[in-house]
Amino acid sequence: MQGTDEMPLKTNCGRFIDNGMAFEINTPDTPRDWYNYLWNENYVAIFSQTAKGESLTQDKMGRRIEMVFNRMLLLRDQRTGKFWSLNGLPVDQFSSGYRCVHGLGYSEIIQKYDNIESSFRVFVPEKEVCEIWTARLRNNGKRSRKFKAFAFFNTMFDGFFKPQTYYGGKGHFDKKLNSVVIRKRQEFDGVEEVNIYMTIDRKISGFDCSMNGFAGHGTEQRPDAVVRGHCANTGSEMEKSCCAIETDITIPAGKEMVFHVIAGGGKDKSDILKLRAKFFKGNAIERELEKVKARITSLLGGDSITTPDPLLNSFFHPWLQRQLSLGTQWARVRHNGFRDQIQDIWALAIINPKESERQLRRVLSYQYSNGYAPRTWLNGKILDKDFSDNHVWITYAVHQLVMETGDLSILDRKIPFNDGKKASLYEHVKRAIDFYWNDRAMFGLMKIRSGDWNDCLQYVGPKGKGVSIWLSMAWCLANRQFAELAELAGRTADVAKSARRGEEMKKLVNKHGWDGDWYLRACNDDGKTLGSHKNKEGRLYLLPQAWSIISGIADADKGLHAMKSCDKYLEIDIGTIKVLDPYTHWDPKIGESSVKTPGTHENGGVYLHACTFKLMADCMLKRNEKVSMGIHKMLPFDDKYWEKNCEPYVFCNSYFAIKNSYRYGTVGQSWGTGTAAWFYVVMMNSVFGLRPEAGGLRIDPCLPPEWKKCSVTRHFRGAEYKISYDQTKGCKNISEITVNGQKLDGTLLPCQNGARFEILVKMK
Repeated sequence: MQGTDEMPLKTNCGRFIDNGMAFEINTPDTPRDWYNYLWNENYVAIFSQTAKGESLTQDKMGRRIEMVFNRMLLLRDQRTGKFWSLNGLPVDQFSSGYRCVHGLGYSEIIQKYDNIESSFRVFVPEKEVCEIWTARLRNNGKRSRKFKAFAFFNTMFDGFFKPQTYYGGKGHFDKKLNSVVIRKRQEFDGVEEVNIYMTIDRKISGFDCSMNGFAGHGTEQRPDAVVRGHCANTGSEMEKSCCAIETDITIPAGKEMVFHVIAGGGKDKSDILKLRAKFFKGNAIERELEKVKARITSLLGGDSITTPDPLLNSFFHPWLQRQLSLGTQWARVRHNGFRDQIQDIWALAIINPKESERQLRRVLSYQYSNGYAPRTWLNGKILDKDFSDNHVWITYAVHQLVMETGDLSILDRKIPFNDGKKASLYEHVKRAIDFYWNDRAMFGLMKIRSGDWNDCLQYVGPKGKGVSIWLSMAWCLANRQFAELAELAGRTADVAKSARRGEEMKKLVNKHGWDGDWYLRACNDDGKTLGSHKNKEGRLYLLPQAWSIISGIADADKGLHAMKSCDKYLEIDIGTIKVLDPYTHWDPKIGESSVKTPGTHENGGVYLHACTFKLMADCMLKRNEKVSMGIHKMLPFDDKYWEKNCEPYVFCNSYFAIKNSYRYGTVGQSWGTGTAAWFYVVMMNSVFGLRPEAGGLRIDPCLPPEWKKCSVTRHFRGAEYKISYDQTKGCKNISEITVNGQKLDGTLLPCQNGARFEILVKMK
């Protein structure tokens, strides 16, 4: 099992173990399900502390097959008829011995019951469209025991269960494959036959493909088949399907036995034979798991931080890196968001530039040749959804990648558009920038269309007249970064044009976007403002205030003044809410934001993605105390301001700020959020202040004042930097930098491939 190197977490539900490489949950009765995500490029599985969760596969156009939906392993004593699950369910059945370890690429549930010590482990192999279950059972008693073991998963393959509904799946037991197989015809562009299956490395003594045959009038935790002691050997046709397998096992006293199950799917049943031949021999499964772990470790690299908070250190490396790497391949899992993946790829450039470029090339192939980028691709179709912000993020990712590597040849590499035409990476960026300049409306500002970063503002500008103040700011930053790339590439005409455009847009934003104490959010198709002191609801939005600083467009002290307005009106005990006076009734000129419960998500919740924008702005303004507070309030394990109930090892997307509700301070979804990528970049580039430039790494930190001593390990262009910070005499300005014991003039660090640098940064 796991090692003993552990750090107690400030909750009674778990702790980091193995130097932070895994998280151990000590009860199945967590405040809510705590998930791990397991994936390769073809398959993703969600696994909770009791093995709940779903899985799916998709092709490059997002044609999806939903497979596993909740997993169960059950044991039934053949002598006594007593049965229990290896899942830790029901949660009140196991008073001791339960542990669930969520690791990098695997999850494992360990428990003891009735003198049987069990382990139920699941992982996703490197390439195959499946997940592999391993059950390990040890008989700690003094007599031999005979059991029926039941492996089961429900499925969304044929849809949700509904009374009086027809189902299209057809299930059977394939003796040759020693597998339960369900097939159906699935409609994408045409109709294709696809399969899901469950197979085991032991003789099958019973099976069920029918949910009615297996569960009957029982439940997944107490199915009729287990109660009566055997499966019904049912196929399925025009009814709700499942995959269930029964096998007989005998465990001598003091001995251990192991069996393996593979659950997966695809178009060809012959794949099952190949998987059985590959994995059901010798130690193949353990070797595969070690390959998966090694690949993950290699992908995540060696960057790490050391702060006075050991929990933050383990959270940052490897868990934050692991979370954002999910997004580079699977976006938010619900669909393949272009902008979601681009932002995660932006952060991945710091961790693994080579992998970042590979993923960037893949995602940019969905961009249109006119520069516009779609919202997503799903079920065989590219879906635009008339969003306006998808392509603004491209420049940030490319700029970060070029500055990270110092490799200008990246800009010349050809990448296809979604119509098959090809152009250089530089041209992909340029066309995105140009598209915006030619897609403006009132006041010369950028169109908001049917939503920008906030896709719940879909009715602000569908007629093409409404504009986004935030997007106009975001474009200014993208335009400036493009100008830097153009200068490096020797494109002097593009540099000059960008300078003219940038100055013009800055003036327009300040002229038409300033509301007196803060910046407006948008203007709708009718010219009415959002985010104005004149509005009764939605008076002040966080985004444009933070981005007035991030983009550098704020005139004089307007940016700082706007941020102080956020301090005054948006800061609450659980974080920074996204909007002041959230919408309380439907507004057909706003959109979904106005129907969400006030205090949730985009409608006045503490939306953590937006909070990372504020964190970056606070760093740029050198507001160290605000940086400290922001970090404390955002971190999922940090209870300085209030106790959180989410997974302590990954970010969720939001904290609910619903007034006078039991949900106040509770969380939204975990894992699938842009918070991870932005928090990582802000920590590296802004908090620790290691900003990549063409000439190397520039140091410009803004650390929490209480971090009197801290350090970071950073790998950059083949060099390793071990950077220590000393804030015993202050935190506002750099007093001195030494590199390998020698005082450094300026703040740009030396860079040499293969070199190691020991750096001390003294603050004052």
